[in-house]
Amino acid sequence: MRKILYLVVASLFGATFIAPVSAAERSDATYYSGWTTLWDTGFGPSSAPAYAYIGGGVQFLTLPDIKFTGKDNLNDGFRRQTNSSGDWLDVGGALDFGFQHPFGWWGEHRVIVRVNGFWSNVEVDDTTKCTSTTTTFCGAFDPTGEFFVTPAFQIGGPDPTLRTKTDRDTDYWGSQASVIVGDVRPNKVKPNVYRNDYLIAGFDIRGIDQDNRLRGHDQGGTLFKYDETLDTTYYGGFIGFGGEYSFGFIPGLKTVGGFYDRLGIRTFITVKGGLYDAQTDYHGRFWSAPGTTNLFESDDELAFIGTVSLEARKQVGRRTSVSLWTDYEYISSVPQMHYANADRPTRIDEDDIFASRTTLRLNIGLGPDQLYETTRFIPGTSPRY
Repeated sequence: MRKILYLVVASLFGATFIAPVSAAERSDATYYSGWTTLWDTGFGPSSAPAYAYIGGGVQFLTLPDIKFTGKDNLNDGFRRQTNSSGDWLDVGGALDFGFQHPFGWWGEHRVIVRVNGFWSNVEVDDTTKCTSTTTTFCGAFDPTGEFFVTPAFQIGGPDPTLRTKTDRDTDYWGSQASVIVGDVRPNKVKPNVYRNDYLIAGFDIRGIDQDNRLRGHDQGGTLFKYDETLDTTYYGGFIGFGGEYSFGFIPGLKTVGGFYDRLGIRTFITVKGGLYDAQTDYHGRFWSAPGTTNLFESDDELAFIGTVSLEARKQVGRRTSVSLWTDYEYISSVPQMHYANADRPTRIDEDDIFASRTTLRLNIGLGPDQLYETTRFIPGTSPRY
């Protein structure tokens, strides 16, 4: 519930800064290059179109390992077992949405306000087992470190085995409000390599909320139950830049008449980075025959989040286009639990992770039809208005 509230509040907060452009002495004529609509900035009585988008796809999220159970060796002490390992193939569904509107001009540079957000869910499960011997004992400490549970030996029976089922359910979400100075539209001929079109800065709220459940079983049934919530919320800001890139320097993919032109695809990149306050709350609940315990912990760290976004866009109508959008993210601080044993208490540590999210978006232009009036652009000639 908390993450949904954050998304709504952040989006509404960002939307309060969006206002229609007044009747500035500027206009934006549009024309076509191949299959792709282009907007060319000029001067006149109207403004550029706003647009909204919604998309769906997949989220890849590699989280730190969960190491809760272990093996107590009489010679080497207690050694942790990996109950759930972060894997780049941990994948789930994702949704994203956004809205942007021209806000005015800063000198000769257009100012655009954008509000966007995303939500994704990744669920993974693992099963591990550990077999006790006469010198090693498999089991788990409760989060407070008060007691240790281990499968019991049976006279004449096999060595007892602890089987632990781990379910990890993670919501990754975020909402941003940003200001763009420049032009986010494909209003020029494609570059051979890269053309920087705009600068971007904004505020960001995002969260990684984990609900983890572990169930330990031995030959007699359930040995322990452990549930934890591990929620981290990031508050911060970012700056970045973006523009259009292409492979026009490669023979056969030249700007005019090449492979991308025939398909009507434009390709764009955005690079962002910022500093965040990462606030983590932990609650662990443990049940076993010896007793039930609860533990609450919190932590506050400084995190860096860097994002490279790639977009491949194709116009499908005067107002609509589709985009294949991918965010590649690096997060420097994500919580990793170090659980209690006989020598130390439970504590929150940190690790860095990588994540990626790919969605197929539908972009819809907003505003009056006059903003979408077009003329045909013939390669090798100047656009006509």
